[in-house]
Amino acid sequence: MSSVIPRPGRLFVALAAAGLLLTGCGTGPGQPGAAAVVGGETIPVSDVRSWFDGLLAKEQGVKPELQAQGQMDDVARNIATLTVREKLAERAARAENITVSDNRVSEEIAARGGAEAATRGQIYTPRNFRDGVRAQLIATELGRKYADRLAVTFDYTQATTRSDAEHKARRMAAGAEETRKVIAEDAAAGLPAMEGERLRAAETPEVNALAAATPLFAADPGTVLAFQGQQAGQWLVARITERRTDARGPAPAPMDQETLQALGTQLLALTGERVGVELSPRYGVWDPIALATAPNEGETTGFRYSDSENLGRS
Repeated sequence: MSSVIPRPGRLFVALAAAGLLLTGCGTGPGQPGAAAVVGGETIPVSDVRSWFDGLLAKEQGVKPELQAQGQMDDVARNIATLTVREKLAERAARAENITVSDNRVSEEIAARGGAEAATRGQIYTPRNFRDGVRAQLIATELGRKYADRLAVTFDYTQATTRSDAEHKARRMAAGAEETRKVIAEDAAAGLPAMEGERLRAAETPEVNALAAATPLFAADPGTVLAFQGQQAGQWLVARITERRTDARGPAPAPMDQETLQALGTQLLALTGERVGVELSPRYGVWDPIALATAPNEGETTGFRYSDSENLGRS
């Protein structure tokens, strides 16, 4: 997710009914006043509201423009997304013994020209930029930790529509036997469908930020994922059968920081799956594929299910 504030035509197209999202009534995820709960830790609605108010104060003149577009909700959701990701990064850092020092965060902010310059035209404000940079650095280190040792094996097929992808994903979530039936049916129909495909992070063809961010690397065995590929009308439906973190091989070409961060950020989805993310309905629903908020279930980027026979195995 970009941290740039969308505008009409691209930069500012995103902050109208946000008054409802930020201050309106609505039930939270299990407790009043909660924007989200991540692994039992609450993110207060007041944190989202404070960030939003700071953004409007920083970007003078943007509020009328965004109100005219009627898309202030999107900015509120984006802020909620970033706060959840920051909390997931904290949880991942503790679980993986990753430490990002205050000095390193300060050096990174200085390298970007300082907080005020770096947040100009961005959804971050100077006040909360430090937390965002820390989360990005944690993601980079998480990606670095697993870049050359992470591999997944999966069975897969394709779908051409969202409803077809969801249908196949639900069938494959029933277990290995039903997965084999789906793959056999699709292979007989001429669709690309196969069992036992293996993907290693360090050997992903043309490894770049886009390839490293595949949801396949952030799923335990028994998880079924369905998400749209780069081309419209092309959905991948995959059931993870094995996930290894000791899959070392020939030394790969070094990944750049953007790619490491993309891999690490995607791995936060696994943290979210393991600790749990509850989002207040005022911000929509949590999309575990995009690792972001979505307005409703029909606008998520895909589906994630776990089958009973492999759930809990890693």
